[in-house]
Order: sequence, then structure tokens, then C-alpha cells
Amino acid sequence: MNAALVAGLAAAGIPSSRLVGERAAPWTFGMEGEILEGKGRLVRSVVVSTPDQELAEAMTRLDPPTISVRSGNGDRIDGDGATISVADELVPGTEEVMITFISPFVLMAKKAGREKTVFCENLPTSTLSEVMKAGLEKRAFRRLDLSVSVDPLSARIDGRRKHLTHYRRLKNGRSLILPGFIVPLTLRGNPEDVRFAYLAGFGAKTRAGNGCPALMS
Repeated sequence: MNAALVAGLAAAGIPSSRLVGERAAPWTFGMEGEILEGKGRLVRSVVVSTPDQELAEAMTRLDPPTISVRSGNGDRIDGDGATISVADELVPGTEEVMITFISPFVLMAKKAGREKTVFCENLPTSTLSEVMKAGLEKRAFRRLDLSVSVDPLSARIDGRRKHLTHYRRLKNGRSLILPGFIVPLTLRGNPEDVRFAYLAGFGAKTRAGNGCPALMS
């Protein structure tokens, strides 16, 4: 889905450097759908989120037929026939909000130098808040007046449940699966920074469709 969304946003006038790579704008997405026996996966809806104004404006110009891609291994995504609507934003001035996730967030384990990247198999409860904030500040290219907290009981209960997420298909046809988590978080801080965090996504590989938040109902 990442490649299809990049194609659609490129057609809406956003250069690829703003969509992929180290200096890309922060954005994420989450999907809802179902697995059809023998026919792959049917995507019912996609939520795309960004705090970047230019990218957000381009999302309103998305033309569904351009949200399409076909890979060499036979995977196909076709947005033709889809409808696009703009979701409600946070209420201006919001200083505290509780969120859950449309798509699980994934976390990279600490490594030294050029060690192989490893993803957390267990939720790092004691350091989760600082890890989440550090990731947000890296994508914001600035410090944030923000705290990210997790309820200890939710961390113990929901954090035990891993959500295996498809990252990409390898050349040998096998899927690369990452361990992810869905745990409610509370954001507190400057309204601008709370909004940024809510729209930017959480954890690693956000532009691959991980860590897309939603308001707790």
C-alpha cells in the first residue's frame, strides 16, 4: 500500500523526496480489510495521516485511480472506484488526548554502530515513553514539548499481545514480518506538539503503515 499511496501523492504534485527517505515529511497510514480465501486481501478503508501542511493539502487532491501499483511478484493494488473524505482534526488547543492505534506500532531495539537492525519482540514498558518521544522528535527535526505515557496495567495486558505485521515481500517470495503492539497512550503538552504527534504516527516504519493512531472513543 505504501507504493500505491506514494504513486497517488506523486501524481498530486508531491516530489518523491518529500515521501520517502531520511528527509521525507512525516506521514503514516493504517488499513482495515479482510482476507479472502484464495484471493488475497481486500482493503476496505485506508486512513492516511500527516502533520505536514503541503502533504495534507495534496491528500485532498488524491485521484483514486492513481493510487495503484503492480509489483513483479504479482501483488496488485488498485484504488479505482474508491472515495476520499477528510476526517475531523483534533479540537484546536488540545493539550491532552488518549489514543489507540489503527495499525500496530513497531519498535527498533537499541544497537551499536552497524549492528543488524532488530525489532523489539517484547514491549519495553520502562522506556516506552522516551523511545516514542525520541522517534517523534527525530521526524519533527526539533524538540517537542510533549509527554507520552502508557498506563502500567494496559502495558502489562495489551503489551503481551504481539501483532505480526507484514512489512514487505522479499525477492524469494516470502514475507518479512515485524512484531507490533497496540497499547493506548496518553499525549500531554503544547497543543501544536500534541497535534504533530497525533498526526505523525508512532514507532518505526510509520510510512510503511505502522503506528497510525486514532482517538480513543
